[in-house]
Amino acid sequence: MSHLQRSAEELLENWGRWALMGSGVAGCASRENTALDASITDDEALVIDRLMGRLCLRYAECGAVLRTYYMARDLSLKDAGKKLGFKEEKTRQLWKAGVAWVDGALETRRQAA
Repeated sequence: MSHLQRSAEELLENWGRWALMGSGVAGCASRENTALDASITDDEALVIDRLMGRLCLRYAECGAVLRTYYMARDLSLKDAGKKLGFKEEKTRQLWKAGVAWVDGALETRRQAA
């Protein structure tokens, strides 16, 4: 299934695993993180990696929430927000906005295909 057909959340979850396994630019690699293999191709992950880079430049707080949440093992959204110094509601709003931004960018690609 191509990235054009998968949900933004599914792609972000798998991108986080991919980045943790040392494939991505966004995170610190650890070979201990291979327990949950990423179900994402390098091409799909690179699309998400580029979108995350753009998101972090344009809307830094949204990008930080997505990066912290999706690249962490066993970290709830609430805990990701605490780590960044955000209250729970603000964290949830930033997460929703970030996922919507990524989904919108993917939708542009879907329509171009």
